Amino acid sequence: MTANLCKCVDKDRFDISVCYLKEKGLVGERIEEQGTRVIGVPVKDTDKIDYLTFIKLRKLIKELNIELVHTQDVHSMVDSAICKLTMPRLKSVHTFHFGNYPKREGSFRLFENLFWRVPDRLVSVAGTQAEGLMELYGIPEKRLETVWNGVDVDHALEGLGLAERFRSEGKIVIGSINTLTKQKGMFDLLDVAARLKKMHEGRFVFLVAGDGHLKQPLLNKILSMGLEKEVFLLGWVDSASRKFLPQIDIFFQPSLWEAMSIVLLEAMANGKAIVTTGVGETPRILDDFDHGRVVEPGNIENMADAIGELIVDEEKRCLYGKHARKRYEDSFTADQMTRKYQCIYESLLV
Repeated sequence: MTANLCKCVDKDRFDISVCYLKEKGLVGERIEEQGTRVIGVPVKDTDKIDYLTFIKLRKLIKELNIELVHTQDVHSMVDSAICKLTMPRLKSVHTFHFGNYPKREGSFRLFENLFWRVPDRLVSVAGTQAEGLMELYGIPEKRLETVWNGVDVDHALEGLGLAERFRSEGKIVIGSINTLTKQKGMFDLLDVAARLKKMHEGRFVFLVAGDGHLKQPLLNKILSMGLEKEVFLLGWVDSASRKFLPQIDIFFQPSLWEAMSIVLLEAMANGKAIVTTGVGETPRILDDFDHGRVVEPGNIENMADAIGELIVDEEKRCLYGKHARKRYEDSFTADQMTRKYQCIYESLLV
């Protein structure tokens, strides 16, 4: 989201700098390549919490004459709030990204509840997320503005080769891009693959791009279920939306919860037939049986049936992909998202 915002912002009206705490990372490098200044506000020890990073941020704000700070996570929200309390002229915006409100636990809940009153503007990325925030923290409705995420369509890069190989064998390639965590429903994906194997053996393959702490348990289950020829965990794929998404036939996202999924928007932008779960903002993004299939999370039978129908029906795959692409163009481009944030910035800086 930050990379898309930096790419599309009006450079004649806004001079943007991006700060990171731990490391620049791939997204930071991408932002820098796009021409935006990226500055480290590093902690002393990345394995420990540094409670004094707000001092470094405050110094940076003064050095660069920063007028507005836009934060994207809890740590930066706290740092920005402390800076604002000691620098009355500083304006601030905070965007919530967590996808399972009101089920927020631990220190994240504590700090959000302590500091949400400080920013001048609060932004949710989904209407369902806003409802959860108001329920959990008692945030007044007038304090929350919803700005849907938006994505940009970059030129496709050379594919991975694996998808082309399977397609040459006559298989339908079902792709998923996910961190391998409980939230993303990856064990459900394996159960769906097992059910599909009984009905369409040899006609499909699942390719999963992403890494995470559940990789080994997932690999173990793939072996125990006999799915070695149906499911392949590719690990981390750099620039997956440009290397991987263009190569697949069906995009599958079995998430158990989301706020507003960026990768779902990227699949729409690539014109892919989609099967996903009706979590978070997804039912407001996609119409079932029009832009794709939206099914109940955890319902293995319905997910498998929806994918199975698309495996055998090329015309429907093309139609869903076309409609998803049109829906993206109408509502979820990076330019549309950026214009809304620019309006927020300008309203605070007058």
